[in-house]
Amino acid sequence: MRRAKGQIRPLSWANVSPRADRHVYVRHCAPPAGWDSPRRLRVAAILASILLQVAGVHAQIPPPELIVSTDRQTATVGDPIAFVLTVRFDSTLRLGVPPPAAMLGQFDVLGDTVESEGALRDGRREYKRRWRLAAFKTGDLWIPSINGVLTDKSGATRAWRADSLAVTITSVLAGSADTTDIRGLKGPYVAGQHAWFWWLAGALIVLLFAATWWWERRRRRRAAVLTVPPVPPWETALAALAALHEEVDPDQDGARLWYFHLSEILRRYWDGRYGWQSIDQTTTEIAAILNEAPFNGTHRQRAREFLDLADQVRYARLPARLGRAMVDWEWVRAFVNETIPRVPPAATGNEPEVGQVPATHGS
Repeated sequence: MRRAKGQIRPLSWANVSPRADRHVYVRHCAPPAGWDSPRRLRVAAILASILLQVAGVHAQIPPPELIVSTDRQTATVGDPIAFVLTVRFDSTLRLGVPPPAAMLGQFDVLGDTVESEGALRDGRREYKRRWRLAAFKTGDLWIPSINGVLTDKSGATRAWRADSLAVTITSVLAGSADTTDIRGLKGPYVAGQHAWFWWLAGALIVLLFAATWWWERRRRRRAAVLTVPPVPPWETALAALAALHEEVDPDQDGARLWYFHLSEILRRYWDGRYGWQSIDQTTTEIAAILNEAPFNGTHRQRAREFLDLADQVRYARLPARLGRAMVDWEWVRAFVNETIPRVPPAATGNEPEVGQVPATHGS
């Protein structure tokens, strides 16, 4: 049987309470006009589910943990104060912080750095920021609260605000008497009875340094200066001739390598013995010098012939006649031996000038 609108219907309480004689009466009212259509009911259900999800998400995300601290609660004027802000928040949120500023309340900002920013073991993220502050006013000054926002993935934001901190700033002056009165002069310093001991110790240290300096200077003067005299050019030339005879075959490659070495040995001997620069000169330039060379005419003519033959063998690749290489080697050795001075020029200083033939030269 269908009941009319507004009629009260009893409902049994037997399924809820052991007392079966109790009843609950529910009054059935008609819904507003137009809300009984299926389309509007579906829209209302969707909006209700969205609101429930948003409310559930906001209910599940915990609020951020805000920590503020300073390294001191009392400081003097101009002393740097470290102020640290730590924000720990859910990893699904994005943190918004205030930008750097030159002042933080009544404090000058000396430095503003992000000390750390990363994930924690419990799944949250931590943001730590450090300010270096300084105040130039005295009294109880407040570091203002730092505020920002947290943004979730949907774009919804929630604001956060840290606590403010009080710091006592004192003057660098010890007391008011320092600013009004002039302190008197200190009395004269009276040295103790054993002050002579310190004077004696200082004098001994000075004497020790002076004695050390004098001894080092005297030792350096007495030390013999070891000077190695240069090797005479004739000894160098004879040693090079002996090495050439042992190491190079005079008939190899038409004696080309042989004459390269032999010509260099003779030129370096001329440069060391007479001060020439023949090692860097051409045969034509050396021939002009030979006209005034300080040795006899036989050696001058023989030197011109040797230089011409050496150029032909080295540069024109004309092979030397068999046995000629050893003949030229013998002449260079004889020339060096005959032009060795009786007494080395370094000992007498009587080195013959160009054009002067020493008395020890052979004819």
